[in-house]
Amino acid sequence: MTSEHECFCELAPLYVLDLLSDTERQWVVQKLIECPELAEELIQYETAATTIPYAAPSVPMAANLKNKLFERLELAPLDSQINSFFGFRSNELQWKPHRVPGATVAIFRRDEIKREVVGLLRAEAGVCYPIHRHATGEDIYMLKGDLIVGDETYRAGDYIHSESGSIHAPHTIGGCMFFFRTSIDDEYEDLVEAS
Repeated sequence: MTSEHECFCELAPLYVLDLLSDTERQWVVQKLIECPELAEELIQYETAATTIPYAAPSVPMAANLKNKLFERLELAPLDSQINSFFGFRSNELQWKPHRVPGATVAIFRRDEIKREVVGLLRAEAGVCYPIHRHATGEDIYMLKGDLIVGDETYRAGDYIHSESGSIHAPHTIGGCMFFFRTSIDDEYEDLVEAS
């Protein structure tokens, strides 16, 4: 289209739908600058364009669309993801010495992709956890005993969340057991590895 054949009323709807070339877009913008009253006409086109999706009939999604998408993304089909789960019975827990003397852990899941570990921790009376910094958030749900974090004492049924980057050195007076979800990449100072 040459500039002598361009008409605002023909280009404005295409402008709203973002279907113009750069030259045509610049022409519409220039016309809006020259004739500010054309902005009202453009608003009417924008209003009409926003109602178009609501006027279109709904189209049912193909039954295999999700599986095709998952295949294209090289992911397992959604059905197999929904049905895959695992669990532990309390008598199946494998308690192992933790790096902190006087503490043992039972790991439920270690996810190298999310860099996350989930499990249970038991600590004997008087255990002091070393100062550490959380790489991501940490969640603790108290099951037994006491855990002191800062000036707060948490007991069975209490929930504790530590933000990413937070630093603390919790301890227990009478011993405790809690569920935890934390990062594999938490940073510890001066830890003695359990043998």
